[in-house]
Amino acid sequence: MKKILIYGDSNIKKEMTLKGLYNKELDIVKISPNSQDPLNEIKSNILSNSLFGDKKILIIKDFDKFNKKEQDEILMLLKDIYSDSIEKLIIMSSTKIKSKFDKEIECVLPKPWEEEKWMNYVKEIAQFFNKEINEDAIHYILEIYGKDDNYLFEEIKKISIYSDGKIKKKDIKEIGFLHVNVDFEEFSYLLSSKRKEEVIEMAKSFLSLPDFNIIFLLGYLFKYFFDLYRVIINVETKKKFSWPEVQKISQLTNVSKMRVKKFLGVKFKNEKNFYANHSILYTKKEIMDIIIKLEEYDRMAKTGEKKDLILLNLIQDICG
Repeated sequence: MKKILIYGDSNIKKEMTLKGLYNKELDIVKISPNSQDPLNEIKSNILSNSLFGDKKILIIKDFDKFNKKEQDEILMLLKDIYSDSIEKLIIMSSTKIKSKFDKEIECVLPKPWEEEKWMNYVKEIAQFFNKEINEDAIHYILEIYGKDDNYLFEEIKKISIYSDGKIKKKDIKEIGFLHVNVDFEEFSYLLSSKRKEEVIEMAKSFLSLPDFNIIFLLGYLFKYFFDLYRVIINVETKKKFSWPEVQKISQLTNVSKMRVKKFLGVKFKNEKNFYANHSILYTKKEIMDIIIKLEEYDRMAKTGEKKDLILLNLIQDICG
């Protein structure tokens, strides 16, 4: 019986890793805290040996969601008992477990600023669906969907069915999510510029769409405000910035020139639009507070909180 721990903050990576450990010839038994009687089910599967030598893979999911007493009991059981009927006993957890395993596999998401790691992660997801993906397609899908592995997984899964050979940028444009990138970019800019009335109007139009997903927008906003934070910590607060400064900051922060341009209120001579200088609008702490708030709203959205309430509260938090 091989004992394996799969742990980390990425549920998608954990599931992909788990699928790689499956054996088609073996039965798969999954037990979680939501099972009818999880502890007894675990004991029954470990203690019962098949008369015919049939083997299985036993998977204990969401270990960290068991209460402390149950966790201790499960670990004690695994420590003291060996089963001939189980080929692999796999525990899945958000955090590392202090126990002895034959193999430990860490499944963590890259940090938001680790662009190269995110690109490699997109390649991993595509490979999971037996597809390769072009470099420009990776850049585009990260720009559109942000660094949310749930969205990336679902969209690549969908695109991989229809794409011919390698996944290309045009495949994502043709098959991907219905919302257009510019809508979210414009919403994000109006929000960060504190243009409350216009933001509320856009929010209403989003909420009227039958397929609007608040989690997608929150992921996009997280990346947007994180880009803003990277810019603000690298500039001094002043009234005017120049285009050469925009280019320099863009190169330093790896934030697109167009975003930096808007963040710093730089306007070309032929442009009619006014851009608010965000270095005056925000302190570093205020932006970080917004990022933390976005994470809180993301958790609320994933637990079923009403999307209209989340969106309107978010607008109130930022625009006042």
